[in-house]
Amino acid sequence: MKSRIYLDNNATTGVDPLVAKAMYAHLTTTPENPSSIHFFGQEAKKALLKARKTIADYLQIQPQEVLFTSGGTESMNFLIRGCIDPKVKSHIITSNIEHACVDTTLQNLSSNGCDVTFLPADASGVVPLETIRSAIQPHTKLLVFSAVNSETGVKQEIANIAKIAQEHNLLFVVDGVAWLGKEEISIPPGVTGIGFSGHKIHGPKGAGFVFLRTKSKFKPLITGGGQEFGLRSGTENLPGIVGLSKAVSLLSSELPQASTRMKTLRDALENGLKQKGIHFFVNGSGPRIGNTSNLLFPNIDGETLLIQLDLAGIAASLGSACSSGALEPSRILRNMGLSYTQARSSLRFSLSRWTTEEEILQTVDILDKIIQNLRLI
Repeated sequence: MKSRIYLDNNATTGVDPLVAKAMYAHLTTTPENPSSIHFFGQEAKKALLKARKTIADYLQIQPQEVLFTSGGTESMNFLIRGCIDPKVKSHIITSNIEHACVDTTLQNLSSNGCDVTFLPADASGVVPLETIRSAIQPHTKLLVFSAVNSETGVKQEIANIAKIAQEHNLLFVVDGVAWLGKEEISIPPGVTGIGFSGHKIHGPKGAGFVFLRTKSKFKPLITGGGQEFGLRSGTENLPGIVGLSKAVSLLSSELPQASTRMKTLRDALENGLKQKGIHFFVNGSGPRIGNTSNLLFPNIDGETLLIQLDLAGIAASLGSACSSGALEPSRILRNMGLSYTQARSSLRFSLSRWTTEEEILQTVDILDKIIQNLRLI
C-alpha cells in the first residue's frame, strides 16, 4: 500500500484545509478577547458574532440559540444538567445505547438521586416509540436520545420523539454529534436542545456548540464572567469557533452530494465483502446514516482483525478503549442483544466525504486476505 486508509471517521475527522486557514488567521493576529471593549476586543466580537450567525443560518435557527462549548461531551453535559433541578424530583427517559458522554452523565445523576429510565433498544438498534410512551410517568421531565448512534449508524425517530415530548410537555435533548455533516439537518419542533462537536465534521477539536431553543428554562453548567448569554462562562475559544463555523459553512456546498457519495461507498464496502464470499452480519437493521458500517464477522476475533488491518494500513475501530488501554466489547452492541463473543467479533468502519472508491476497493481486498488467513488459523 502506498498510503494508509482511514475508516474511523466517527472517532474524529481530518481538519479541512479551509478550516485550518480560517483558524490560522485568528491564531496569528493581535490578541483577541470578545469581552474586551477596546478595538481589538470589538474586532474579536465581530468574528464571534459572524461565526454564530453562520451556524444559525445553516441550521435555520436564531443566532441567540447557538451557544459555543468545547465539544460534544460538554455540549451534552450542558444540556442534560441544565435541564434538571436537583432540588425537584425529576424523571429522565433515555436509552441504554447512548454515547458515553450521555450514558455516564445520566448514570451519575441516577446515583445521586435522579430517577432515570434506560430503555432497551431492539435488535434493529432503535428504541420503539411505544416503549418511550409507556415509560412516561407523572414526574417525567426530560427525554434524552441520540439522533444517530455513533457505533451502528442507526437513526432514531427524532421527529416522532419530539412529537411525544410536545404532547406531554417534556423537555427533549438530542445528541447530534454523529448526525451533523452526514446528511442535511432539520430541527423538529419539540426539540429543546441538540449537542454538536466540531472535530466530527472536519473542524477542530476543542470546539463544539449547542442549539438551545429560545425561552427554554435553563441553568448554567459553567458560571463565571457571563459569556454566551450568561449560560456558558469563560473566554471564548475564538480560533476554534471560527474553524467550527467554517466547517459548518462548508456543509452547504458539500451536502447532500457527500451524503450520497458516502452511502454509495458504504454499500460498496458491504457488497464487495459479500462478493468475496466473506460471512458477516450488519449490526443494526434500522435506517442508517450513510457513512457507518458496523459488521460482525462470526468466529473472528475482532481485536486480532483490527490489529491486522492496522498493520496493513487500514484504521477501523472495535468498541471503546478503557483507561488501561485494553479493548472491550461494545456496550452498545451488547445492549442490542449481541453476545460477548459476537460483540468481540464486530468492527466499525466509518467514512468521511474524503473517502475514495479506491480506498474502499483496497479495503475489501485486504479484509478478504486477512479473514481467509484468520479462518485457516
